Order: sequence, then C-alpha cells, then structure tokens
Amino acid sequence: MLFASIFGENIHVGIWDTGDGSSMFAAQTRLTDRLTDLLRLQSGQYLLDVGCGTGRPAMRLAERAQARVLGVSISSSQVQSAIAKSRDAGLSAQLEFIHVDAMNLPCESETFDAACAVEMLFHVPDRLQVLREIHRTLKPGGRVVLAEFVEREQLTGEERDLLTKGFAFSSLLHPGNHGDALSQSGLEVIQAHDVTEQTRPSMSWLQSRYSADRERLADHYGPDFAAQMDQLLPAGLSIYTEKLGYVIAEARRPTR
Repeated sequence: MLFASIFGENIHVGIWDTGDGSSMFAAQTRLTDRLTDLLRLQSGQYLLDVGCGTGRPAMRLAERAQARVLGVSISSSQVQSAIAKSRDAGLSAQLEFIHVDAMNLPCESETFDAACAVEMLFHVPDRLQVLREIHRTLKPGGRVVLAEFVEREQLTGEERDLLTKGFAFSSLLHPGNHGDALSQSGLEVIQAHDVTEQTRPSMSWLQSRYSADRERLADHYGPDFAAQMDQLLPAGLSIYTEKLGYVIAEARRPTR
C-alpha cells in the first residue's frame, strides 16, 4: 500500500495539458475521464474494472457514466478499501468489488458491456490470459480500454531487474505491439494513443511528494524501508523518463 500512501485515492498517473498547472488529483481524474470517454459507456451498462485498486477510478466512472461497475483486484486490502469508499459515497448499488485473480474471473461469459485495465497488465505473470478473460466476459461489440507503461527504449538487464524487484513489473510491451497482444486474445484494436509527454509531470510530482512525506512513511514502514526507497524511487523515475512511455489502447470484442 506504499504507493496508495503517496498517490492518494487514485493509484495511477495523471494527464496534463501543455502549460497546465493542475493538481495531481485533477490530472488523475482527467485520465479517468479520458478512459470513460473512450469506453463510450451508456447509463445502466456494466463495466469490468480489472485491477481496480482502492476504487476511486471505478467510483468516478460509475458517477460520470451512470454505469454499474465490478472491480476486481488481487489485493484483499485494496478491495476492502474500495468497498468502504463506495459505501461512504452512497454508491454501493452501482459498485461491487471482489478479491480475485484476473487470470480466472468468476464471471459468466458475455457479461460486461465494457472493460478497462489501468496500469495493471504489466504486473501480471500472464498478460495474454488476462486479455482472454476480458474477451470471454465481454459481450460481442464490447469495448476495452487499457492504460499502461510501455518500453520505448531497450532496457538493460539491470534496469529490468530493478523494475521487477522494486516495482513488481512482469512484462512491458513496446509501442505499437498492442495489436499483436490483443489479437492473440481475440480482441481487435481500434486505436492506440501515446500520451507519454502528457503523463511526464506525474514523475516529478511523485518524487516531490515522497520527499515531503518521507518522515511519515519512515515512521509507518520503518527506517530501513525508507532508506531503500531513497535509492529505488529516483532510479525507477529515471528509467521511466529515459526509457518508458505511456499508452492508452482502445479495443473491442468483435461482433458475431
């Protein structure tokens, strides 16, 4: 839950426009709204949020589109936090959160009108299996939007090891490779949007926020952990700035 402690209610990057002085929360909300627009959800439709975190993006999606949302996460603590937040916001009738492995969803086929996965797929050991489960549970014609980091420049073995051990990265696609990954699962690509430059301010914000909150985090997680983060976070942010990018990909399950 370290990054939840730093990022706040939205455990993902934000999007800024040129010269935009928005807060991180406003930029994160802008990313969620961009996803909502691409999903084209209609009132009363049913969305699958794969890797729902602590539930804030699902709440925003549900409110903005007047849709129902099932959020799934491998983290039981995040699910409990999401349930509490949705209850406090009076959104329990629209939102449900369950602790489950996204590689084996306990859902009937052709259940959802749309699906999204925000900064989740690069963490899972089998990306293709998650995409197959999304395909299986989507209704024909259902849209899916993925938001994730991509490998723009070749990582060294040392850099890849740092991302794996320090940030739980499992796999990274190269820009332009979403079509292959999606088609293997039965989904078809609509469009991929490279929003790398619009997300860059998230990294400087993250470093500044960690520096400001370091004492509090050290008290909570311990001084040894904080000392490790003092080394790990700048290295990870440097890799992102120099080697990684950020893509939002639109796809759909083909109609019969």
